[in-house]
Amino acid sequence: MIRALVADDEQAIADILELLLENTGNVSVVGKTTSGAECLQLLEKTAPDVLLVDIVMPDLSGIQVAEIALRSDRPPLIAFITGHSEYAVKAFELGAIDYIVKPASLHVLEGRIATLVERVERARRQQEPPSAALREMVARAVQEQWHSPSRKLPVKDYEQGTIRLLDPASVVYVERDGRRVLLHTAEESLPTYYTVEQLEKRLSAEGFVRANPGALINVDYLEHLIPNGDGSYDAVFKNGRSSTISVSRSRAKKLLALLDR
Repeated sequence: MIRALVADDEQAIADILELLLENTGNVSVVGKTTSGAECLQLLEKTAPDVLLVDIVMPDLSGIQVAEIALRSDRPPLIAFITGHSEYAVKAFELGAIDYIVKPASLHVLEGRIATLVERVERARRQQEPPSAALREMVARAVQEQWHSPSRKLPVKDYEQGTIRLLDPASVVYVERDGRRVLLHTAEESLPTYYTVEQLEKRLSAEGFVRANPGALINVDYLEHLIPNGDGSYDAVFKNGRSSTISVSRSRAKKLLALLDR
């Protein structure tokens, strides 16, 4: 039995897709949502074989969700849902197993779902994980903002048991902690889904700079730079954050040049 997760911002479309998938007799819909952020939460809880995700959603786009899903320990196959047929070419460029154009007649959707299920079954038999090229293409689509992405960053809120969308302006600094990357605000520290390298690309326009190989700092919160005598510095932050971040010698030159502007 194929385990499917459906994410579409139109509830009626999500309901129809769930019905058609389960009517095949080969699919169990393990989750359904109208939110990209909630889709991430369901991905962790349900570990589906295939994700049917709308390209355009109000919080996180389907491309952003796919990018994160493809980096999971057990990445699902991806089928994009789109209201625009011209996105179909892009979907296949991204290595999607299928695409579904909406709105469509029930008869057309039924045929598309049958084709999707056949492709998923064939892909599962071959047991081929998503390629590095596919992951790179999805990441590039996010970076190029083909899908008009949300500016906010998804983070795990363990206390609330939810996925939150965090405004980058509230982040004081970013730091790698083992396998996780934490976003530190003035009040709390939250794990994100991105690597430091990915965050550097996304946040450079927001005033973030690389302090060392494992950290970024938001220059808006920078209060002091304390020299260490070897060309490196310790960054001290305002707005209630007492921690310091080491700024390596090679990175300090770029930071000082930025502050001198």
